[in-house]
Amino acid sequence: MITRASKFFGVSALLAAMLPAIHANAAGFQVSEHSAAGLGRAFAGEAAVADDASVIARNAAGMSKIDSTMVTVVGSYIAPEIELEDINGSSEGSKRVANEAFVPAAYVVLPYNDRWTFGFGGFSNFGFTTNVGSNSSLMYEAHESEIITMNLNASVAYQFNDRVSFGFGLNAVHTEAKLFRSLDSSALGGLGGLPSLRGKTALDMTGDDWGFGWNAGMLFDLTPATRLGLSYRSEVEHTLEGKSTNELGAMVAGTTMDFSGKGSVDVTLPAIAELSVSHQLTDTVSIQASVMRTFWSSFEEIHIKMDNGSSKLEPQNWEDVNRYSLGVTWDYSNQLTLRAGIAKDESPIAHDTDRYFSIPDADRMWYTIGATYKMDEHHTFDFGYAYLSGDKADVYHMNPTEKQGEVVNSTANIFALQYNYKF
Repeated sequence: MITRASKFFGVSALLAAMLPAIHANAAGFQVSEHSAAGLGRAFAGEAAVADDASVIARNAAGMSKIDSTMVTVVGSYIAPEIELEDINGSSEGSKRVANEAFVPAAYVVLPYNDRWTFGFGGFSNFGFTTNVGSNSSLMYEAHESEIITMNLNASVAYQFNDRVSFGFGLNAVHTEAKLFRSLDSSALGGLGGLPSLRGKTALDMTGDDWGFGWNAGMLFDLTPATRLGLSYRSEVEHTLEGKSTNELGAMVAGTTMDFSGKGSVDVTLPAIAELSVSHQLTDTVSIQASVMRTFWSSFEEIHIKMDNGSSKLEPQNWEDVNRYSLGVTWDYSNQLTLRAGIAKDESPIAHDTDRYFSIPDADRMWYTIGATYKMDEHHTFDFGYAYLSGDKADVYHMNPTEKQGEVVNSTANIFALQYNYKF
């Protein structure tokens, strides 16, 4: 006989095996692709809607609305297109700056009784990859940067009564980072201005670390038609330890430009708070809305500290920002549900002088559609599509008096598929 415990541990083992494949290397730093159903409504109402097990990623209290064991598996394909232009007006291409990515996520919810529900999820909240490439004139400012995170989340929900639920979870977050910088023109003067050194690797560092955090949430059924959700996910601190190599050898040995050997980088992944509401307008139509606050002010700098005393500081000075989303859900039939949504993402980069070629972020809009097809009482499939359009933005890259380039195009297409099985 298959018990609740065997279902839970069996699916948990499957999720853990999937985690090495979670690469959150889409354009931008925050990853929202936790659910294909949520993508269809621009992730509006995510902390209030509890249709499937992916609610673990946004509000653990929502697990109390799932009345039997449920498994949700999600795959999102992100195709960003970011085009940079240097001060000479030379286009640096589009598809090589931010790589395409496949982002999987998986969840299992296990109701224990009428009050208690347990759940486990594997997903990502943050990550980016930018790769300017060795043939670009911008390689001296960025070349390649990457942060990949994987979040293992164990949660529990308690239902006080028919109208109020509470959820709490613990998170183990694994973060990997890669920073690749070539020798820039400003450093050539200090080394005799040797043109042969231009483009040589000055820093090629990789590191990783496990960090730990927590999440909590509340769910309120204000009326039979209106549900309110509140959630909070704590910041997670990392000290990424690793090794770096360079191609300059003896020329920089013993100097502050000697980025070889062991070193570390301190990174704080920001806290996230979300307020969501879902309201049933008619028997078949409901609307959803969310305000998400990401506390990016904790991401103050990228400070590389080598054991040999060398260091490199890249101030970020990011600010706390909001994401606003609005969605609509239409139960077209007993088998088919349709969704649409719109969202505005604020960039944490408030000043052009704090924008880097390595993270060329700007405000963006989301336009989304999606659908759910219910095969039977056990099997459902979700599909979501989003088109992202970002604003143009200037890049000064640590030089407040001289513009070095701009982000002239920033768009993305996101496709997501999801399978839900209810025991």
